[in-house]
This record gives sequence, C-alpha cells and structure tokens, in this order.
Amino acid sequence: MSRPSKGARLYLATGRIDRRSGKALPDVYFIRDGSVRISTGCGPDRLGEAEKALGAYLADKHTAQVVDIPTDADERRRRSDPAQVYVAEVVAYYAEHKAPKTADPGAVRARLAAITDWWGVKTLSDIRRSNCEAYVAARQQMPVKSFTRTAPRMVTAQGARRELEDLSAAVGYWTDEFHLTHRPKVVLPPKPESNRDALTRSQAAGLLLASMGWRQVELMGPWQPGEAVRYRWRRIGGSVAENRAHLRRFLLIGVYTGTRPGVIPKLLWEESPTQAWADLDDETIYRRGRDEVDHKTKRRPLVKIPRRLLAHMRRWKRLDTAVMAERKARELPTTNAVLHHGGRMIEGRIRRGFASMAADARIAEKITPHWQRHTAATWLMENGADLWKAAGFLGMTVKTLQDNYGHHRPDHQADIRNKVGSNRNQR
Repeated sequence: MSRPSKGARLYLATGRIDRRSGKALPDVYFIRDGSVRISTGCGPDRLGEAEKALGAYLADKHTAQVVDIPTDADERRRRSDPAQVYVAEVVAYYAEHKAPKTADPGAVRARLAAITDWWGVKTLSDIRRSNCEAYVAARQQMPVKSFTRTAPRMVTAQGARRELEDLSAAVGYWTDEFHLTHRPKVVLPPKPESNRDALTRSQAAGLLLASMGWRQVELMGPWQPGEAVRYRWRRIGGSVAENRAHLRRFLLIGVYTGTRPGVIPKLLWEESPTQAWADLDDETIYRRGRDEVDHKTKRRPLVKIPRRLLAHMRRWKRLDTAVMAERKARELPTTNAVLHHGGRMIEGRIRRGFASMAADARIAEKITPHWQRHTAATWLMENGADLWKAAGFLGMTVKTLQDNYGHHRPDHQADIRNKVGSNRNQR
C-alpha cells in the first residue's frame, strides 16, 4: 500500500549548488506537493511571505478542481480529517461554490482573501481560541485595503470578527460535504453594544439642509465666558448643492423606507431582472430585481412608497427624463438610475459624501448611512406601528425589530410597570 500524501507544504532548501558555476545558492522556501516543487523566492527571513505563497497555491489548486467529490479513498479520508485539511482549501471551496450566491459576493471575497493570507497554511485543527485571538490582534495592526487616503484606516476588532464569521461559515459548508470527524469552533471576539442610533428629527433636517448646500457656521462677535457657542446656517457657494443632489435622494429614500444603504444606489426607474427598481405607478420600490433570489439575511422585500417620498420621487423622475433627454441629444452619458452624478450611476458605497454632510450639519456623533435604516425603524416604533407590518416594511424579522427597537414603542412595559408593588393578587 502506498504511503498517503502529506499534502502541500513548505520546506527550506539549504545547501544548494549551482550546477553551472559551482557557487552556493541562497536558502529558499519551496512548496512541495507530491511531485510538484515550486520556489517561493523567499529566504529564511521571509517565512511569512512564503506562507502566503503557499496559501495562494492551495487556494488556486482547490478552486481549479472540477470534481468536488474525490473518488480516491485516501483523499476522502484526508478531507474528513481536520489535521490534514488546510484552511486555504476550505476557503477556496467556499469562495467557488457559496460566495457567489451570497447577498454581497464582492465583500465576501475580500474577507475571504484576508482569511487566506493569515490562516491559509494552517489546518482546520489549528482553529482554536488562541489562534482566533491572535488573528484579531494581527488584523487590528493592518490597514483597510479599500481605504485610499493618506492616513490609513485600520481594521477594527469587529471587522476581524466579521471575517471570522465567514471562516466559520466556510468550515460548516465544507463539513456538510466532506463530513469532518470533528468540526472546529471558530471563537469570535465579543460583540459590543451597537453605537448606532436613530437620527433625531432635527438631525435629519440638518442633513437635508446640508445636502441642499447649507452649512452651520459659528457666529462671530462678542462672546462671554460660559456662553454657548452659537451657530447659524449659511449657504455654501459653488456647485455643492448640485453635487449633492444624489445625497438628498439617498437620504430621503433611506429615512422614509429604511432600505439598506447598499441597495439604494442600485435603484432604477424601470423594471430590471438584476437590480432594484421603482414603480411609481404601483407606488412600490422593488428592492431586488425580478430574477434575483432573496437571502435569509439582509432580506429585500418590496416596500410601498410613503406618500411624502412618492411626491419627491415623481418630481425626480420628471427632472431625470428631461435631463437625460438633453444629455442624449448632446451625446453625453445617460443613466436610468434614481441616484446619479454627471449622468452616471453611483458606484460603490456612499460614505465620504455622507460624512461631509454630517460635518456641515455639525452632527457630533460618528454617524454612517446605516443610521437611516435605524431611524426608519425607530420612528415606526415611536409611532406605535404594528410589529408584523413594520418588520415586513423594513425587511427584517419581528424578533430583530422587537429586540432592537421595541423599547421605543409608546406602550413599552405599559402592562407591567403599574404592577410593581401591587398587592391585588397577594393573600
């Protein structure tokens, strides 16, 4: 019986001699995988880079496999043994088969790449509390790759937690197919209380004014000790109001419907099989395309457009029809998107523009676009909306709505607070 393969691994090649010159060659890490032998180009002082190269090799190797179910008995046993299965191949299998079906495949792939960089050369048996904690600590020392400003923004503990959640999902997906003899537990860092809150009515109004080209500025003049700093709204010059037109739409749709900020930029004025769209005749926003499949998390049900927002959207569409017709006549770029800038659909997430609006409105909290969803949920609860109807409107479960926003209901604890100290049923 042949000896089972040890799988791909690193080894340090030492004492090599150049056959032509007879000179000694530097020590280099190689990837050995059966008869395959690949140089990483990394010396003894670059083990970390060599491990990343091995992780990339494993990911490419297992992603390229056509047959998912091995026929070889030794290979089947290997895929069931956590000590012989590399994290990189588990992640590659998940990225190939599951990630494309998730709500945000691009974000999942980015998180899986971070997992592969650190965990790739480790096996599933290396997934333990100490390594999970080491991963979180290491990630917090790394900048966010998508952040392009001069001062990089570092990965947070919660960002690393989200990556570990993907690792756990990948391990579960693997064991569903290959039946691990023991499924390792991915230990997550504690989840803090969310710092997200709802916008107050005045904050929402301030953001709207800022989106229209206004800014709060400090009043100059005599100031007495102990006197509060005074501000007034002042119109910003230039084309700020025009450049923020898409932010006004983004803000109003988010606050009025609670639609997730990642969905709003995808809204179109006409029906689409692949994107969210708005039907003003039916007074409905379809948060996903006709052919798109909904997910258990981040559900995207249709939502009836509130009447105040409907008036705005009808006006926006009239404006867009005229503007796009003019741009088309001038052979300029056009779009059918509800949110657009310069005739082009908004790509990616809306963060920097939102942050600039918050700064101009002098909102001290570090708010994000997701606050709009929290605001819609909170205002619904404050107005005593039916839980089941509100959950359907927002695209969340009744439990999530009740657990996170139930305390905003006007009747919160109304049936119990007056019973404290009551002796009505006491004998």
